[in-house]
Amino acid sequence: MLRREPMLSSRVFIWQQFTRLTPDEVLEVIPLFHPVWADADPEDIAFADSHAAHGNFRAWAQLTAHTLTALARTGRARVDQKLLRWAFSRLA
Repeated sequence: MLRREPMLSSRVFIWQQFTRLTPDEVLEVIPLFHPVWADADPEDIAFADSHAAHGNFRAWAQLTAHTLTALARTGRARVDQKLLRWAFSRLA
């Protein structure tokens, strides 16, 4: 029965194509994505995007997780470029 219903034989019902965020979109969307970015300097967000995330939302999610780990380990309250470089090193 499942073979006759393609959407039931696969976990994927429909594929969605997403384009990368533009640099302007990154500066608009990422501060709303997670509180860690809400008070981050826009230059640091742009730095993170150009060096690691490249407008890819999944990459931003990974970077956010590593950034939170770095903040917890260092006791810092805010993101900076030194902390971001450490987070970049943790990305696969």
